[in-house]
Amino acid sequence: MAIPQRLESLSSMPAEALVSAKELSILSGRSRASLWRDVLAGRLPQPIAIGPQARRWRVEDVRAYLKGGAA
Repeated sequence: MAIPQRLESLSSMPAEALVSAKELSILSGRSRASLWRDVLAGRLPQPIAIGPQARRWRVEDVRAYLKGGAA
């Protein structure tokens, strides 16, 4: 699956920008279920709740996760 255009410049996005599970799944090459397992294991921080059923991760947390470490 192709990387969404807005995420092609992840390194220049503000640290407070938000990334969805779908986008993070594409960036990391991991399934959404694997992302949630990583949250439970402490490899990925808890996402921010932006609504009753919507969760997003901060770009700074995503950058750290993609580099192999938890933020």
